[in-house]
Amino acid sequence: MIRKTLLLGLLTLIGLAAAAPALVGLYLEREFAGVVARLERPGVIRVTRAHFERGWFSSKATLRIEIAPPLCSAPPCAGTRLNTTVHHGPLPFGAPVERSHGFEPSLGVGVTEIDLASLWPTRVFEPALEPPRVITRVGFDAIARSRLQFAGRAVDISRDRLLAHIETAPIAARARLPLAGGPLALEVDAPQFEIIGADGGQLAWRELEARFGEPAEGGALRASSLRLADGLGQSALLQSLVWQWWTLPGAPDRVSARLDGRIARAVINNDEYGPLLLEAQVADLDIHAWRALFAQIGLLRDAETGELDDAARATLYSQTLPALLAGGPRIEIPRLLLTTPQGDVSLTLRLQAPEQMREARLLADVVSQLDVDFEARLPSGLARDLTVQVMLAGGRSPYAIEEADIDQALAELVQQNLIESIDDGAAYRLRLTIDAGRLTFNGRNQIGWKAMIDQFEAARERL
Repeated sequence: MIRKTLLLGLLTLIGLAAAAPALVGLYLEREFAGVVARLERPGVIRVTRAHFERGWFSSKATLRIEIAPPLCSAPPCAGTRLNTTVHHGPLPFGAPVERSHGFEPSLGVGVTEIDLASLWPTRVFEPALEPPRVITRVGFDAIARSRLQFAGRAVDISRDRLLAHIETAPIAARARLPLAGGPLALEVDAPQFEIIGADGGQLAWRELEARFGEPAEGGALRASSLRLADGLGQSALLQSLVWQWWTLPGAPDRVSARLDGRIARAVINNDEYGPLLLEAQVADLDIHAWRALFAQIGLLRDAETGELDDAARATLYSQTLPALLAGGPRIEIPRLLLTTPQGDVSLTLRLQAPEQMREARLLADVVSQLDVDFEARLPSGLARDLTVQVMLAGGRSPYAIEEADIDQALAELVQQNLIESIDDGAAYRLRLTIDAGRLTFNGRNQIGWKAMIDQFEAARERL
């Protein structure tokens, strides 16, 4: 009797062991569609192909991810293919795919190869790019944890001729995705990267760290340095970058977030700036209307002639902006401070939209419905440089502009109350307030937008 019981128990265990992989495969197939949907980021990336082929002990998944409009306006859009094999049986659940990682109990292990070369199908890489491998383990807690190790290498990119040279240190990435719902958490460490174009263009960074999704669905981006050059003499070096953002509680289908940023030092075309400090916050912003705004801005000028499209501008004022500002969104910039060789530049902004926007035809119709507090401060040296640029744009010869001309132009702007002279002439300030439709400019009540804009236009023509 005891032998029969033991035999029956053993057969039951064997049956469970044989059936368990198929059950896990069914579970992973059911969760696959949800994972695909959460990978999509409207306006950034989209999944154009998703296929899951379930097997008894292993399953295969294929994804095609492409850049989404408006980042890509003319198909075919750049994208890459992800090929995944998921091992979920029979007994070695969580068995190590690589010896160095050891045994980790889990529902299944996925091995994903990313076809980087498909991002640039017309380019030749020497040596050929090996597909990076991502190891994903689905734990018994229904959380998928992924790990990527990308070996450092030096690669030449060509197409009939050498186009660029890339050198990178090893790159590591880790991701965490709750299958039952919750934010995707992503960490990326790229200590050193450099791409140098054959024409002299350059992009390089050092000690780059990126964190997305946690805590509170926020993120952070840090780098000790970032270098950019266009190969035509324009260059920028940014040092000690720290950018952090947090998602704040808000209305459904709207974005509420806070952003803090700092750049300790910036060298742009041999001119040194910094630090740059930024604090900003948005509340109840319609993200779909925000994307529509960028799309509409892209239509303002004809792609071939570059001329302004009056119909697109009318749509922007009458439809796009009112849709963005409906529902009472708020935008605040408590601090924007940039130290320049001429002195400090500062800006503050508070913008509150009404719950319901009235019909609008012109930009003034939109702005007049907002509550706005705006203040900007420019050091005297920078204000003089901007005055010279306006003069040059108006057709003045650079050899005909004297210091006295600049002094006179700024004095006239102050006299007409278009700017304010502060700190004994060391800086200039501009203040704008809109409260319940009443416009105040530099402390003085204004009759309306048209009169103020006409003043600026007349001043520009005199310059």
